[in-house]
Amino acid sequence: MQVYEIVVDGQLSADLADALGPIPSRDVAGATVLSLPKADPDALRRVLALLETLGIGVTAVHQVGAPGAPNDPAN
Repeated sequence: MQVYEIVVDGQLSADLADALGPIPSRDVAGATVLSLPKADPDALRRVLALLETLGIGVTAVHQVGAPGAPNDPAN
C-alpha cells in the first residue's frame, strides 16, 4: 500500500498527537513521521492544514510504500 509520510519537527506531545486523531506515527532521529494512506488525498490536505494551524513545522512530505518497507527513507 502506498502512503504519504509527513515529517514534522521534533516529537509530538500526547496532546498534539490526540488532536491529529488516529494517525500512525513514529519517532525518527528527533522528528515525528506521520503516515496517511495515499488513497485518501483529502486526509493529507486536512492534516497539513491542521499542522499549520497548530504551528507545527513540516520538514517534508514523501510518497512511499508502507511504513517500514525497504523503500522507506526512514530505514
